Amino acid sequence: MTVKILEGALEAYWEQGWEGRIDFAFQFEGNAQPFLLQNGYSLTIYDVDEKILWSGKIQYVKRGFFDNHKLNANIWSYEKQKGVSYADWMDWFWRNPPLKAKLEIEE
Repeated sequence: MTVKILEGALEAYWEQGWEGRIDFAFQFEGNAQPFLLQNGYSLTIYDVDEKILWSGKIQYVKRGFFDNHKLNANIWSYEKQKGVSYADWMDWFWRNPPLKAKLEIEE
């Protein structure tokens, strides 16, 4: 088993007709398509000062009924990262410029 390490940035991915729903994606050089993040991937998110904001394995859980974000955007998601508030998770993917991140995938 090998580990593929990619450097890139977080991206909120949406398509027309989704009524504001987003998926969580990762953008890296040379990839024209959004790379949707899945359970089990190891992700490290860096703050604007390049300090680690969050690091761990992605483990999506269903968003709670009362979970909200404070963004000035009409977006939402069915899920969030376990152990991270919905507001923080949404904020990290909606930043402009995007937050830098490192993705590790076991192949």
